[in-house]
Amino acid sequence: MKTVAMSSRRARRAGFTLLELSTAMGLMLILGSSLVAMLQQHVTFMGLAQRQSFLADEAPKIGNLVGRIFGQADHFLVYDTHDAAVAGATPVLAGGRAVRLYFRAADQSTEIRIVSVQPLASGVDLRFHHTQADGSQVSWSICDRLSDATFAADQGILTITLNGPNGEEITYGGGAR
Repeated sequence: MKTVAMSSRRARRAGFTLLELSTAMGLMLILGSSLVAMLQQHVTFMGLAQRQSFLADEAPKIGNLVGRIFGQADHFLVYDTHDAAVAGATPVLAGGRAVRLYFRAADQSTEIRIVSVQPLASGVDLRFHHTQADGSQVSWSICDRLSDATFAADQGILTITLNGPNGEEITYGGGAR
């Protein structure tokens, strides 16, 4: 008889009490809601980081490249359009879409290069144009993720203002040696 009473006591203690189950479910609910809040915060942060990728990733590269190009020029003129820069039309001081850069070559001749803003279907492309010795035109893209770009020389130095795809605005300055 003693063995029957002991085994029935063990059988009653084999499960969890209602208080223990309620506590475990409450803790799981708190942990689950915390994880959902952290996931929402992470998604928001990643969206913000992606919207700022132009300033964080591309703008420093563009600044380095544009600074090197502008810094090597002997002098420059700002024009309304790429065609006006090619033709050598009347330059402007601000709001230009192209800049004509003059470089001194090794043989002391002057080489002309143009940096201009070209429209694309999804924004604008900042392009570097160069005429080779055989007369062929070569151009390459400096950046094609811009919404707009303008050149100015109204303060005595050459500035380029770039507008990024998410409304960012950054201005680089440089000029002739």
